[in-house]
Amino acid sequence: MVSIVSPLGGAQLIRAGIRSYLKKKRFIKEKFIRDLKNLQARKLINYRELDKGEMEIVITKEGKEKILRYQVDEIKLKPLRYWDRKWRLVMFDIPHSFKIARDLFRKKLQDLKFYPLQKSVFITPYPCEDEIDFIASIFNLRKYILILYVTHFEGEEKLRHYFGI
Repeated sequence: MVSIVSPLGGAQLIRAGIRSYLKKKRFIKEKFIRDLKNLQARKLINYRELDKGEMEIVITKEGKEKILRYQVDEIKLKPLRYWDRKWRLVMFDIPHSFKIARDLFRKKLQDLKFYPLQKSVFITPYPCEDEIDFIASIFNLRKYILILYVTHFEGEEKLRHYFGI
């Protein structure tokens, strides 16, 4: 039995990994242990064998960050069935020392179909707080990002048309 201690869907990741070690309904333990040791050497997991043939696998902080990086590509904003008449304005002032992270953050906002008002100001009518927190935590940028909630602004009609609301 394998015990997993991880938020962020680590259990699903390990289950998928274990499935790859099944061959004709036979578990290849040696290969599995070798790969666990490899992951432990890369500091992505810690594992130890317990009594009765059980194992405990713990995903490390580095492993969680690796999982987050893979999950960031899957993020999508979910449009509301009925628009709540709030615009989410995402503003950031990220220092030049974080240029690569800043450019990646900006690219991700564009991928999420945010409308760029300026180079560091984007807007969307969809709830995005959790997604922004998630992305910002990956790049360690949260303290440089501000989310404003706006109910009306000049030129709103153009953006309503852009977003189809």
